[in-house]
Order: sequence, then C-alpha cells, then structure tokens
Amino acid sequence: MAVTRFSTSILRKTGGLLTLGLILALSTCNGEHSQTKPTGNAQQAKIFRVNLGTEPPDLDPAKTDDLTSFSVILPLFKGLTQFDQDMHAQPAIAQSWDISPDGKRYVFHLRPDARWSDGKPVTAQDFLYAWQRALDPKTGAPYAFFLYELKNGKAYYDGQMKDFGRVGVHAPDSHTLIVELERPTPIFLDLAASPVMLPLRKDLIEKYGDKFTEAGHFVGNGAYKMTRWNHEEKIVLVPNPYFYEKAPDKRPAVNALEMYMVNDANTSVVMYENGELDFIETTTSIPSFDVRRLRKSPDSRTSILHRINYFGFNTTKPPFDNPKVRQAFAYALDRSYYPQLMQSGQKPITSWISPGLPGYNPGIGLTYNPEKAKQLLAEAGYPNGKGFPTVRISFQTMYDIQKEAEIAQYLWKKNLNVDVRLDNMEWKVLLSKLDEDPPQIFRLGWFVDYPDADSFMNVFLSDSGNNHTRWKSAEYDALVQKAVITLNPAERQKLYDQAQRLLLEKTTAIIPIYVAEKTYLVKPYVHGLEINSLNLPNYDHLSIH
Repeated sequence: MAVTRFSTSILRKTGGLLTLGLILALSTCNGEHSQTKPTGNAQQAKIFRVNLGTEPPDLDPAKTDDLTSFSVILPLFKGLTQFDQDMHAQPAIAQSWDISPDGKRYVFHLRPDARWSDGKPVTAQDFLYAWQRALDPKTGAPYAFFLYELKNGKAYYDGQMKDFGRVGVHAPDSHTLIVELERPTPIFLDLAASPVMLPLRKDLIEKYGDKFTEAGHFVGNGAYKMTRWNHEEKIVLVPNPYFYEKAPDKRPAVNALEMYMVNDANTSVVMYENGELDFIETTTSIPSFDVRRLRKSPDSRTSILHRINYFGFNTTKPPFDNPKVRQAFAYALDRSYYPQLMQSGQKPITSWISPGLPGYNPGIGLTYNPEKAKQLLAEAGYPNGKGFPTVRISFQTMYDIQKEAEIAQYLWKKNLNVDVRLDNMEWKVLLSKLDEDPPQIFRLGWFVDYPDADSFMNVFLSDSGNNHTRWKSAEYDALVQKAVITLNPAERQKLYDQAQRLLLEKTTAIIPIYVAEKTYLVKPYVHGLEINSLNLPNYDHLSIH
C-alpha cells in the first residue's frame, strides 16, 4: 500500500518476457553499500527520518484503512490496548480490565495520568464518542464492523436502533469503560488496539470538522504530537510532553520524527545511501530489483510479514460477473514468475490465510492450470479469447506493483489470449475509485490488523468496508462469524477451509498472489525501532546516539 512512479514496461506485448534477463541482472548486481554520514547533522540533532512513500489519504482514525495512514496515526494515538513485539495485546490507556466468566462483558480501567497532547485528560467519554461516531454510517468508517461485536452495535449502524444508549458501551465515570458484547469474542482485546477504536476529541471535531487532522488543529494522546504537515511532502512529529510513560526507556529519545513522501523507490535508496534517510523498507522505499544487493548491507534486517498481495474482481462488472471467467483468470496465473522476476522474498500462495497463522492450509485455492483456464474461458463463451473485451487492471503507481500487474498481463495474454490494459493511479485516487466504483480488476495488498486468521477472512464479509469486490455470500459470512468464536482448533480449521473454498475456488472473487518477507535498512545510530509482523513500526522507544 504505497506509491512509486515508473514508466518503463518490463513486459513487452510484442516480445513476451524480453526483459527477464535484464531484471535478473539488476537483481544480482554487486553494488557496494555506502555508510555515508547523515547530512545536515541529523544524527547530532537527534532527528529520525523515514519515507512514507506517499501522502497519507486521511489521518482520521475512523476513516483510514491503509498502511500509510496507520503508520502516522499510531505514533499519535493510544487505544485501550496495544501490541507488544510478540503480537500480544498489552495495557495502554486501559491499565487493567476485568472480563466476565461468559466472555461477554469487559470493564476497562483507564489510566488516571493519560493526557492529550494539549494537556487535557483522556476520558472514557472520549472512547464513547469515538465509537459512536464510527458506528454512524455518515462517518464512512471502513472498519465499523469491528464495533458490530458490541451489543446492538450492528443494529445501531443499520439504523434499526436510534438510541446509542442501548449499544453495549458505557462510561459510568471518566476512568471506567464498560463493554458488553453480542457474543464471546476471544479477539476483542486485539480489536481494541485498532485505529477505529482509538479515542477522539469531540470538541475539536465539532470545531474543525474534517480539518481536525491538520497540524494546526491536531491533538493526539500518543508518544508524539504533530507539528507540521506539508501535504505531498513531509510530516513532522515531536515527542508529546504529556505522554503518560515517564521512564526514559519507555518514551522517545529523539527531538523529531520526519516522515517524507518520496514516491520513487530508487530515489529513496539513493537518499538512504547519501545519509538523507535513516530508515527504508521494501513496502514503500526499496525496489525489488535492489533488494538482493541491499540485503548484503550491515544495515539490513529481515522480518516475516502477514501480508498477502492479491488481484480482486468487481464481480458485478462484465465479463467478471461470470464465475467461470474469474476462475479462468486464476488458473492462468503462474505465480512462480513472481519470485523469479522480483527476487525479494516473494512466496507464491493460493490461500487467503498466511503461513504461521492458525487456519492456514496450503491446499486451498486454484493452482496454475492453463488448460483448465482455456476450458473455462471457452465455457464462458470466449474460446481462445475470441470476443473477449479488452479489460483493465487498476493498481497503485509504484514500481513493484506495476511489475506485478505486468506479469499478470503477460500471463493472461499468453494463456487466455485476452488483452488486459494497465491502469495505474495515485493511491488516494485508487482508494476513492474502489469505494465509489471498483474497477474490473484491481491489485491490492492486505496486512492483518491483528494476529489472527479472522483479520484476513473478515475482509470479504458482505458488510466489510474493505470488500471492494461487490461479492456477497451469506454462507461465507456465517462460516467466518462462527469461526471467530470457535475455540477448538480443528473445528475452526474446517470452518475456514469451507469459507476459503467459497471465496477462492467456487466463486473466485479474488486471486491471492504471494506472501513476502520485509527487508529494511536502518542506520546503526538508530536504536529502539520495533517492527512487528503486522508491518507497523513502533517509534515509542526510539533513540539516536
């Protein structure tokens, strides 16, 4: 979920995979890593510089569903809970909680020393307001469905209940939040760490409206506060003097965190090697062809990601309103091309749950079978691609993502004899299009929001704000909703297998492509930077020395 512009096509229609040798040569080039000192005395000034890759679409926690925005929001806010490095929910604004024996009632006890960045106390009413706002359909919160776990939460969102006082969240006093759930939800403490459940200031939103996220108006309750947002250029954060953590090893020891929006990965590598950035990573700032070289650097680190890149279909738009066409496109995709050409840790996958999470099954999904692909396309009325309309695949303007699209374009032409045009666009534009009128085919990546298979599976629930396929299945919904409250691992596996076969095989609403490792480079004078398997950096303990 990031942006880079690159105009040269790696797959030529006239010559097939003509540039394979060039890409492999770039992947094996022997560049020496430069340990250049940072310019402008950034090290001495204790300024940490990172590349976001693109302008965050929105810093309103209720309205965001992309990694770029989350990467800025999380240093600025704290929720009831937060994840540690082992991906376990730990106390944050809630210093403790009590859970009823039936698992349906939580009583959160808030820290009395929690403060907003303007010094005002963080109260239970701030959570109450934020959750009510997220459950208001007018807000357009893509993760509102997380709050459906609240008693009457979905009824309120659907307009069947007008009185928010009947929804299962109450604040009897400023430091107590009582939550009542529709059903036992073992992952609720994980959900409580998500952006949609962060507290918000009612007074500021009523005063500034959507502009409350601008630097001059913004007030958060996290380890940092925002002092500047030069749109399309840079965001500057500084430590929040009111942050509740007082111990030196639990709060930032930097003077500023500068977040740049360099949307060309090649440029960001040059900036890092020239000492103009202190941290870059493959998601936003390292082109895949350069990963092999950069992994030899002493600055290089690698982490496992629960991320799956995929192609989605708008299942209501011809010709992809026909399941056989979608299945044909899935069978025609040879995923082995991706690690061969990109060479940066890609591992082909056909399932929609990543390895390492309970529920993963490598036998799920449609594998490469070009003859089956041709057969299905013929059954759909397009023998050897005859009469098949030219279609478009839409994706974010970024070098690696364009390569993913071009590989698919080549394979669909080779195996199905269909013409697929590439339609790249800036991230904010793509998000808007996905919300308003999803393209015929689109390429997206999904990082889990919490370390559970449910975070993959709930994306394609009928009422999910992240489901851009327009595919709806009551059977899928029932299976996923049952699985999330099932404690028996074997039974949960069966439910997820059934749900995935519906999504990936019987109807083929999406085509998973690959999972990947994350490679990142961080300067040796940077300490305390933590990156978890959700691909989210934690800057709370950052120091430069």
